[in-house]
Amino acid sequence: MIWLVKMRGPMNSYRISFFLIGLVLLATSASAFSCYETPAAPDGTCCLKIYNLEESNRAQLAGPVVVDYAESTGNLLVRGPLPLIVRNGTGQSGNCMNQSDWRFAYDELNTMMQNKKSSSAPAYFPDSKQAALIRDMQNFNLDDYRIIDISLLDHGEINSQEFDVLLREFGGVKSTCSAPLAGGSVNGQAGNLISSAFAFCPHLDQQCKDTIDADVGNTCSYSGRIDQIITLMDEKDPSGKKRLIYYHCVLGSDRTGSITIGYLQKTIPSLSFIHAYRYAEYLGKKTQGGDAVWPPNPAAKNASLAYCQKIGADCTEDEAHRILLPGSDTHSHLPGQEDEPVVTPAPTAVPVPVQTPVPAGRYNPAQSDEANF
Repeated sequence: MIWLVKMRGPMNSYRISFFLIGLVLLATSASAFSCYETPAAPDGTCCLKIYNLEESNRAQLAGPVVVDYAESTGNLLVRGPLPLIVRNGTGQSGNCMNQSDWRFAYDELNTMMQNKKSSSAPAYFPDSKQAALIRDMQNFNLDDYRIIDISLLDHGEINSQEFDVLLREFGGVKSTCSAPLAGGSVNGQAGNLISSAFAFCPHLDQQCKDTIDADVGNTCSYSGRIDQIITLMDEKDPSGKKRLIYYHCVLGSDRTGSITIGYLQKTIPSLSFIHAYRYAEYLGKKTQGGDAVWPPNPAAKNASLAYCQKIGADCTEDEAHRILLPGSDTHSHLPGQEDEPVVTPAPTAVPVPVQTPVPAGRYNPAQSDEANF
């Protein structure tokens, strides 16, 4: 930065010295307050805003939760937060571990999925699909699945240490964007890591619309992520195992919620944007009946809206009407959305034609003996 500072006069050297001192103090201050944790890990690793993926942290995390299920293959699509164990305790009270001790939360993910059982089926599934998923979840074991981790981490910016651990846990092998899956393993089981960060859209403009279709640098196209997930869900895994396709960012809200919106609109064409948005928000709830962690941020929402426009879906944001779901309960609607007041229509009087009384005797309208009935 110093080469941008142009100074003249006898005090030059002093000004430059003060400028350098200021930079050093600024850097020292930034490093001293970058973590806000006491203490950080012994090696200086910071776990700020990062939680272990485990049941005891459901009050802080938005997942994992089933988004889709392929009846033909048994493949599961699951959204969630960062699937790592980074602390030696629950919440943020547990001290941050050295980065070398961070690990993939294989057993914890297995336990959290096993705990779902009958509560695993999204409300937007038809009855038959809900029943099939619930049956499949009764004996869930992660060993029966190939894990495909779709990491939406902006690892080129601020999540490099988290992605580095994922890469290590998958044997140092990854694929990027829509490239063919690169062979890897996790916890001794075959698995794949896909680096799939996508760019936010500060504004819903042409640049945003161009961005969602572009693979540039460390970011992948938004539309490519949706197409990739659909393909992975439809395919039968060559290993004979089912697939658990787990997509995530850090806390499971912004990028994860945005991809959820796009996926739902692509696979359920009748779903309007606002309803997909509300489902994404609901699926990101920390606990059933609790508040959402937070909805996707505006820039993540804009990416979803741009994709909605791209695929020609219903992009309305009007919440004035409720949505009827495909299950047998015709009063099902968006979770948390109240039914509209039921208005019983007033009975409508139906005019009755005035009829001419039939005269006594035979009915002879033509007054003729030829017609008698």
